[in-house]
Amino acid sequence: MTAGTILSVRDLRKSFDVGGGLLRKSGTLQAVGGVSFDIGPGETLGLVGESGCGKSTVGKLIMKLHHPSDGAIFLRGVNIAGLSRRAMTPMWRKVQTIFQDPYSSLNPRMSAGAIVGEALTIHRIASGAEKTRRVAEIFEKVGLRADQMGRFPHEFSGGQRQRLSIARALIVEPELIVADEPVSALDVSIQASVINLLIRLQKEMGLSMLFISHDMSVVEHVSHRVAVMYLGRIVEIGSRRRIFGDPQHPYTRALLSAVPVADPAARRRERIVLKGDVPSPIDPPPGCHFQTRCPFAQDICRKVLPDLLPTGGGHKVACHVRMPDAVA
Repeated sequence: MTAGTILSVRDLRKSFDVGGGLLRKSGTLQAVGGVSFDIGPGETLGLVGESGCGKSTVGKLIMKLHHPSDGAIFLRGVNIAGLSRRAMTPMWRKVQTIFQDPYSSLNPRMSAGAIVGEALTIHRIASGAEKTRRVAEIFEKVGLRADQMGRFPHEFSGGQRQRLSIARALIVEPELIVADEPVSALDVSIQASVINLLIRLQKEMGLSMLFISHDMSVVEHVSHRVAVMYLGRIVEIGSRRRIFGDPQHPYTRALLSAVPVADPAARRRERIVLKGDVPSPIDPPPGCHFQTRCPFAQDICRKVLPDLLPTGGGHKVACHVRMPDAVA
């Protein structure tokens, strides 16, 4: 962790006890298995992977919606991993979240203005006329009108509801935003406007952001650095340019090969089709967790779990095999 780092996650782990059933094996599900990364001031780290890889669990652990099984979460140098809910309350002013579903995350019985302004009361930041002024100001900032403050969530469109969620997160002026699939529930036609809003507000307010998504195209657009997760572990992390231009892990290459290319004249990546399903996190395979689907797997991959090791320039990869140069 370097000076000025907003968030530093170290060897973060989370396991759940799972009961058995007719079609389900009992045991311990390791949702997050030793994840480490840093986020600097004004930086966006994109966290990507298939559904069930543990990326949303990482976001919930940072927000303390789940309690970590092990590891450390340093928020501005303070390890919040073991903090109680009461001790965590003042820290929530520094870190806020934007959830995937903008409707289920909003109280349908509260007006939009009350929803957005609630945090000002909880953190004792403002009340009365000052509270109303701040709420009106943040409404305008996210592209809503102040005269909409008295409306209820069902009176807004999906895109407007997500703007309400963004306003609620930003009203306390946090340093870090955890955005968990913030546009995946929205129509494609309005996704771009919400993404561009987040980018603009990040620059204006100097925000840091953990952007969780399964959409590689969106992550490429918003992120400065990218971390790729597979079965609870980060298998590759590096700058956006390196991840999208010269990926070193076969799983990253497979994800990128599936991204549609809009320009018919552009050179396309060779399509990599992964065989089989993602293994169960209750009973992961020995060695590298990706070895059952990897077209480059060798004997060592079936025996030894690779460490996430630096390859230069801040890039790290967890793979025993040296990949040939990527074709962009």
